[in-house]
Amino acid sequence: MKQLAFSSEFYFIKARDLKRLVVKEKVGAHFSDDCVYLKLHHDGQVTVYAGKENIISAHDDAFIKTRIVYVSYPAIISFFLNIIKPIKRRFYIKSLESFRVRLADLLEAKLPRGERNAENAYQFNNRKYHLDHEEAQRCYNKLRSSIEKNGYDERFPMYVMLNRKFGCKDQLLQGHHRIGICKELNVQEVNIAFWAAPASFQFFRKFIKK
Repeated sequence: MKQLAFSSEFYFIKARDLKRLVVKEKVGAHFSDDCVYLKLHHDGQVTVYAGKENIISAHDDAFIKTRIVYVSYPAIISFFLNIIKPIKRRFYIKSLESFRVRLADLLEAKLPRGERNAENAYQFNNRKYHLDHEEAQRCYNKLRSSIEKNGYDERFPMYVMLNRKFGCKDQLLQGHHRIGICKELNVQEVNIAFWAAPASFQFFRKFIKK
């Protein structure tokens, strides 16, 4: 039996991005009055699931406290799905929508899994994506120059994976170079899109924090 899963973090999303979404409200005991809840559907669509009043009353440039929900499997099934990566990837839900958020909030939530900079750019453990030093520096400098000159390009959102770590903690999936450069250049706002992994046992979060 499938069940509703929640993102481990709250996100502060620009109101103008929320106002363009279709509203399909579902009132329930899990929902807080001071928060907007978005539902990530399996076809990639994102709709307003609860808290539409908070969107209607907000100024377009305001950032609204938001949590993401999606339908997942029972925790015991999700636990085993998360163990085997090739299988786990088959169950990812990928959003077609992206949202403007504050960089500081992403950093405070500790979403990056490490920091990428000019010294370690594109030096991945997976040799498939590894670049030699000269090519890595060229790509990194090109990206940095573009962001410095034009700001963050909304057409290329970073991907945040909901419940990626052990099925219970949101993490940045793609965008570590961009988030490092934006931090260095003091870029205030970036674009993200949400992906979701099967949600496992939530008590694992206690061990992650330790």
